[in-house]
Amino acid sequence: MDYQTFAGKERLHGLKYQGGVLPNGIALCWGPWRGSTHDATMLLESGLLEDLSQASEDLGLRYSAFADSAYPRSAFVQRVERPDPGGNLTQTERRYNALMSRFRIVIENAFGETTNYFNNLTHRHNLRLGSQQVGKMFPIAILLFNLHTILYGNQTAAYFETEDVLISMTVNNYLSKMHN
Repeated sequence: MDYQTFAGKERLHGLKYQGGVLPNGIALCWGPWRGSTHDATMLLESGLLEDLSQASEDLGLRYSAFADSAYPRSAFVQRVERPDPGGNLTQTERRYNALMSRFRIVIENAFGETTNYFNNLTHRHNLRLGSQQVGKMFPIAILLFNLHTILYGNQTAAYFETEDVLISMTVNNYLSKMHN
């Protein structure tokens, strides 16, 4: 099991999740995957691309996710621009990356808020595969974070000025959508 859960980039054994945040502050979570799973594989297996395609078709708007440069660009995935082999970006690419980095910071803040509320998720030495149900801990934390967001709002909703969307969402409404 060790080689399957080892994430070389982080030099740790563990599980990985695919996550996202909606403009109203609701966090999304898919997984877990073994630590050795590539981000692009998680994206394909999560079903997010199909969900974005369906939402775009149903609502007549093109929805897309913003991701880092490890992800493949598609009609539904926008990502930061990679430098050419010489390490160069055009001025337009630099401006695009600077603009999009604001959204990445918002996403990082949302997951930072989650780990602030559920501090035990940051104690990797206490999270042991095989002795705890580690794979369920993060999704449950996201569920509870979302309930807190519905009741009290969060930084993401304030950033995108979408608190009014949360007002129309109730805990029962959210939980019923989770059940379906």
